[in-house]
Amino acid sequence: MYSLFKLFTRILLCTLAVNLSACGGSSSDSGTTQQSPPNQAAQSFMPGERLQLEAFSSSYTGVSYPLRIYLPQNRIANKRYPVIYVLDAEWRFDTIADSLDDNKMAVILVGVENYVDEGYKHREAYSQWPLAKDYFDFIRKELAPDIEAHFPVEQSDRTIIGHSNTGLFVGLALLMDDPQQPFFHRHVSFDGSFWAHTQATSQLVNDRRAQSQVLNSRTILVGANGKVGNVLYVREFDSQLTRANFTQLDLTYLEYKQDHIPVVAHSVDDVLSALYR
Repeated sequence: MYSLFKLFTRILLCTLAVNLSACGGSSSDSGTTQQSPPNQAAQSFMPGERLQLEAFSSSYTGVSYPLRIYLPQNRIANKRYPVIYVLDAEWRFDTIADSLDDNKMAVILVGVENYVDEGYKHREAYSQWPLAKDYFDFIRKELAPDIEAHFPVEQSDRTIIGHSNTGLFVGLALLMDDPQQPFFHRHVSFDGSFWAHTQATSQLVNDRRAQSQVLNSRTILVGANGKVGNVLYVREFDSQLTRANFTQLDLTYLEYKQDHIPVVAHSVDDVLSALYR
């Protein structure tokens, strides 16, 4: 990713310019808003910068994924920011980025687009068990270390977001992660396709509960109960997690009278507010 070095140099120069102009200040506990020091004029929030990165090739899945990134404009030197990894970025990146702008949230957004084959079969297969393990390893062992070596990410505050098939994957990532040192700390599944393998998902919940009662995550599940949606299966996954009685799992279920596709744009402001409340 040779272009990352050029972008990172540009970011450093911009950050120094911002710092010299005395903008920004300390962050809130969530790291999503900024506040000026005493006796210093506040700079109004500026929309983030959106960039296309070079595609990233994975040795785990054998394909390349186009990437996008959103960077807070009011960056402060030596400050690190919460990060969201959003899947299906060709469809969801701008929706999430627009909401970050509208809600004045200083968060880095990394968009992972899909490898495009006939009928998006790769996306479907790698969102489900067992190939989801390889996709998860691609994100946490290949992609994230590269991104986070070049951009000011707060590694203790990572979020992963998906919708439909990748919403199912987010649920699996929650259960696959390391119980002692989880890679992701927040999980958002928009109308996940939990119908794809109900028995396997249920078994994964049971296996994870047997492994450890601790599941440290702020998790938000969104169900679409319009004419087209996965709401019944999302409700069941929510019930499975609730019955498992994990400790340290901050679980929120949100349901909207929307169809499967528009539920993301309809609920995203609520979701981000709940995510960083």
